[in-house]
Amino acid sequence: MPLFFGFLLILGAIPYFTFVVIMILGLRKARITSNSNELPRVAVIVAARDEAKNLPDLLEDLLAQNYAGEHSFIVADDRSLDDTWSIIHKFSKAHPQFTAIRIVEESSEMTGKKNALTQCIKNTTAPILIETDADCRMGPDWLSTMVSAFDDDTGLVVGFSSVRKRSLFAIYQALDFLGIMMTNAGMMEYDKTWSGSGQNLAFKRLHFTAIGGFTGDPNQSIGDDFYLVQKIGKLRGVKAKFSWDPKSFVTTAPAKSMVAFYRQRKRWASDSRGLHLKDPLFFGFLVSAFVLNTAILLNLMSLQLSGLFWLVVGIKFFIELTILLIGLNKMNRLTDISVFLLWFIIQPFYIPVMGISGLVGKVPWK
Repeated sequence: MPLFFGFLLILGAIPYFTFVVIMILGLRKARITSNSNELPRVAVIVAARDEAKNLPDLLEDLLAQNYAGEHSFIVADDRSLDDTWSIIHKFSKAHPQFTAIRIVEESSEMTGKKNALTQCIKNTTAPILIETDADCRMGPDWLSTMVSAFDDDTGLVVGFSSVRKRSLFAIYQALDFLGIMMTNAGMMEYDKTWSGSGQNLAFKRLHFTAIGGFTGDPNQSIGDDFYLVQKIGKLRGVKAKFSWDPKSFVTTAPAKSMVAFYRQRKRWASDSRGLHLKDPLFFGFLVSAFVLNTAILLNLMSLQLSGLFWLVVGIKFFIELTILLIGLNKMNRLTDISVFLLWFIIQPFYIPVMGISGLVGKVPWK
């Protein structure tokens, strides 16, 4: 058994460490790209469900955008049971640049959020579309900064999102989310589009059409953001960018409870279903992280703490600390490193649980 545990450690560590070092090198060379001065017509799309508490702040932030070009905001209420529709409808009546869409029946063609976003897109002809979530907040230059990242070759811009509020649980979520974002940002420097967040994601309408919209995902087994990044990012001749300009960053509300956090991360982990066919390289990275953390957990449970075990754990500690420090420094959130040790200790338990959970059962949007 000790030999088997040692074999698992090596099997997971070698590819995982290789991937992370490549990501670190990518992050170190990442820079804010020169911005375009063009002002294309743009539409911000939002799918909301039971978001009455968060929507007023988002709507006010969108209203305050200082983008000089023609722009609109389309917000869809997907079968909410609270006052979401009333808030959206009232706001759209007062501000003509806002369009309110009410969805009362479940779509037979696609999952709830994808259907809501599709209805938003059908209500605009803008060539640039930017997706955000109902619980997000952004500064007045967010829209103009995201749009300025586009050029003729760029079809997708992935924006940064961070968890706001300063409780220990919220900071832990922020650090964990940053790790996910930096993984994707680092690989994007090598033209590898792995994933992004629907909290801050911009894409061209013509490329959304080229991938068949959300109906191009016949199994409906992955999230809207993951699908868009994977499909648009792999179109021939299309470039994807990560926006490093702080003016393009948004913040999102943390999960309020451990149950909510588990459901959110399970939903994200479910995107790995069928990934071995869609993106074998990304799948290989996820498998290496799963194997390594599972091997560490098994060694801990069996008390087989060999010299190899401590060497692997030490290297893992150093490279994960490095990539998070680079990310936190770029995002001006260095104080969040205060929960790194807690995050590091939890990983060998968290990764195996979420990896398995994401493959089991139905994962609803809300």
